[in-house]
Amino acid sequence: MQVSVLGVRGSRLLGTLLGTRALHVTPENASARVAVVLSGCGVYDGTEIHEASAMLVHLSRAGAEVKMFAPDVAQMHVIDHNKGQPAEESRNVLVESARLARGDITALSQLKAQDHDAVIFPGGFGAAKNLSSFAVDGESCCVHQDVERVLQEFSKAKKPIGLCCIAPVLAAKVLPGVEVTVGQEDEQGGKWPYAGTAKAISALGGKHCAKEVHEVHVDVKHRVVSTPAFMCNAPLHKIFDGIGAMVQGVLRLTGK
Repeated sequence: MQVSVLGVRGSRLLGTLLGTRALHVTPENASARVAVVLSGCGVYDGTEIHEASAMLVHLSRAGAEVKMFAPDVAQMHVIDHNKGQPAEESRNVLVESARLARGDITALSQLKAQDHDAVIFPGGFGAAKNLSSFAVDGESCCVHQDVERVLQEFSKAKKPIGLCCIAPVLAAKVLPGVEVTVGQEDEQGGKWPYAGTAKAISALGGKHCAKEVHEVHVDVKHRVVSTPAFMCNAPLHKIFDGIGAMVQGVLRLTGK
């Protein structure tokens, strides 16, 4: 049966039957209300899909109520993930993020700390290209104004912030003195290809703490939990476990 012949009403019914919104069904006794901030869809120009999926699985298992957000802006550029090269087209970060959110997503401008118990940022180059200019400007980067606002709001409210992969650079830029991890501080024969980011963390005003891919660092003072994820060339299950530890750390800090 093809959706195209069902019409709008039929398509919505089919979506309901197939669980289109299943990711966002609120449990009767949600342990925590968690906002997840996306940056597009695809590792090289948006959110790393496996990281976002792992996060959602761990949050779902913990019974958290999840709401997804993304900035309503144009992507820095679009990468053809088959060729690994820029494509001659433009895409919108919110529209692309809706692919991961199964359509249930809100503009980042609407995210308020008062409505949530925690916020989590997956990685992927979108964090360095669409949520900030780190991919281009490095230590002199700017952070998207709503990303900066959200991080500062949650920090001021003493509500936990979860970060993985390259996303810790956002906190390092916005929250002076924050402690985060992006993994190890040398490449170790190619195992940690982005090890240079650790030095950038320090240059941005943060403190880097070396961790393995399955580990997390918890900055109790700033209530920030981070894990390396795909900063490491590691099997997917180890990355999945590290993200799970990060999610559990965040939820533990909510006290729910």
